[in-house]
Amino acid sequence: MSSATARPNGFSPAYLVAIMLVASLEFIQNGMLNFAASAVMGGIGAAPEEFSYAAMAYATAAILVLFNHRWCCQWLGLRRFVRLSLLLFGLGAVLCACAASPGAFIMGRAVQGLGGAVFFTAARVEVNGLQERSRMLGLLCFGYALMLGSALGPLLGAQALLHLDWRWIFWGMLPWLVLTLPATRLLSQQAQAQLPAAHSGHSLAWLAAAVLSGQWLIQQLPYDFFSQPQTLLGLLLGCCAAALLASRLQRRHAGQAGRWPAFARLPYLLGLACYFCCYLLVSANSYILPVMVQQALGFDVPTTGRLLSVSFLAGIGFATLYAAALFRRSAPGLRMMLLLACALLALYGLLMAGVSPAVDIRYLVALLLLNGGFMSLFIMAVAQGTFRAVEPEQFAQAYQTKNIIRQLAISMGVAGSTVFLQARNAQHYQRLAEGFSWNNPLFDQAMDYLHQVFPLLGQGQRMAMLAGELGRQAMLLSCQDFFRAEYLIAALLVLLVLWQRQFD
Repeated sequence: MSSATARPNGFSPAYLVAIMLVASLEFIQNGMLNFAASAVMGGIGAAPEEFSYAAMAYATAAILVLFNHRWCCQWLGLRRFVRLSLLLFGLGAVLCACAASPGAFIMGRAVQGLGGAVFFTAARVEVNGLQERSRMLGLLCFGYALMLGSALGPLLGAQALLHLDWRWIFWGMLPWLVLTLPATRLLSQQAQAQLPAAHSGHSLAWLAAAVLSGQWLIQQLPYDFFSQPQTLLGLLLGCCAAALLASRLQRRHAGQAGRWPAFARLPYLLGLACYFCCYLLVSANSYILPVMVQQALGFDVPTTGRLLSVSFLAGIGFATLYAAALFRRSAPGLRMMLLLACALLALYGLLMAGVSPAVDIRYLVALLLLNGGFMSLFIMAVAQGTFRAVEPEQFAQAYQTKNIIRQLAISMGVAGSTVFLQARNAQHYQRLAEGFSWNNPLFDQAMDYLHQVFPLLGQGQRMAMLAGELGRQAMLLSCQDFFRAEYLIAALLVLLVLWQRQFD
């Protein structure tokens, strides 16, 4: 296969738009899906753990493709690879839209994972190939694409649920794919006749099995995490197996049988750990927030969609300010930026843990601005520290590895948040239900109050209203527990940033 032009001649706004379209696709789809998770589960008759299995299937399929990203790019050329991925992503969207059972939905998400794996990495590698004077603008547009895609997800998802139904979460992706397809002609091609060795099929199969088994065990953890130590041991062994297989495949891919790749130094490894933690929190937030805002706080669907987009739109503002400071060389050091981002996360978690059903919507918007600041500043600072020592010729492989970490973190965020929410909700509901009795004076007062406010309702109807309120209170307490945990994670991140000296 003959070599093609490495990159289109010239640097144009159309080229930036093409990169933004490719980079945003996965974020639009995932944003819509996370927002409409409850509706999708109801539509296909899936339990929360089955919904998280779909996230696992997506991540596992994406990881298999990412391990062969470089090989596919050199065999097909980036342009053809992205076009083929667009078709696979669209096919997966159609399968999900037509799904009538959890199994069919999981299969559709797996096909989407095969297609969606390339978009994020391909767009970022394209930006890295720009000349230094243009790279800053390219990076800013790349970041804008991620934030805009994530912000559009809940907005479009809300409109789909309000005017159509949950299937349009996936049908609605097809126009974006049609719009992106002709834009791919602006991407580089770079097909090569001399190809590196691809990973063997059995190694990839073992890797997929290890990742799936580790995350499946997360779903099987009982509410009492220490009542079955053998389950925890199995989880640990599954994660270790996944890590060892990933290491083996990565070394073989780098052509260095006994050593890590040259770029895998301590700053890079610390950066991967920070990336993992950030994407884990963002994924869990994206799952928990719609549940809290709709089910616990009682906001309607359009308002919830607008609220959930606030964090990502705020992230654009924070990213612009940070980029302007970098351009003027007046930005604080990486350590200070990471500490500022962690402080925003800690404040966000602390204040969200105290939110009540009577919360003012403006106060909630202000809290979501803090979350947007954390996401934007933390990821930008970590990206600077992680890749500054990576040579240009090693960047594609280093970013491919980082994107594998991202897929694992997103999938584990969904799996972990479903387990956490189910466990805490069951516990809180049980405790609150202990007072749901005529022997409780507060219960009597509540029933009398409802009788005064709604005199035409029978006793059974009033009890049903109280039972609904009981469920809402249990869900609110569960979500508040999540944000308390997020506050503690922020504190641990602060200690990590203060302890390490790699991002000075």
